[in-house]
Amino acid sequence: MKYSMIIKSLKFFLLFLSISIFTILVIKSISQKNDNRNSLITFESEEVSSTTQVLKKPLFMGLDRKQQPFKISAQKATRFTKSENIFNLEKPNGEIETNSEKFFIYGNTGIFDNDDQTLLINGDVKFTDKNSMKFETSVAKFDFRKQILMGNESVIGRKKDSIIKSEGFKIIDKENKVIFFGKSYLTLNK
Repeated sequence: MKYSMIIKSLKFFLLFLSISIFTILVIKSISQKNDNRNSLITFESEEVSSTTQVLKKPLFMGLDRKQQPFKISAQKATRFTKSENIFNLEKPNGEIETNSEKFFIYGNTGIFDNDDQTLLINGDVKFTDKNSMKFETSVAKFDFRKQILMGNESVIGRKKDSIIKSEGFKIIDKENKVIFFGKSYLTLNK
């Protein structure tokens, strides 16, 4: 049988194409085996055990010693497997409810320990009741169980037109006390 020129050329083209595809598949499978051997993270590796979990816009809720609710939210929370209950927070916000009012705390970064129910906030920390009281500092730690907010960095507190500056502070909710440490300056306005 005589084939036309088109059919002969199509036959050789398909044969060449199938050999090329087979060669590419063999080369690719060999290179993948080599890549898996050289990879730093494999399923048998211990590196997998320290992977992180990233949460977008998480919300943590709990009750303090007086059974009053608190909330902690953030733009992003990162949890490392080695420390299951510790979260690194970006742009954390805390909301604390007492018998009579709500208080809010903000910052740039933070660490929330879910076991101890403590929140350490760093960078441009603000603590306010949204009405007249406002504290600004660079680092603060809030213990939700003990209902204590404290910081050892300089702080500026404002209420209405009065201003207080200090080297550190401690706010104890259960006693309704605010304690200022170090050199403190108070300006009272009428």
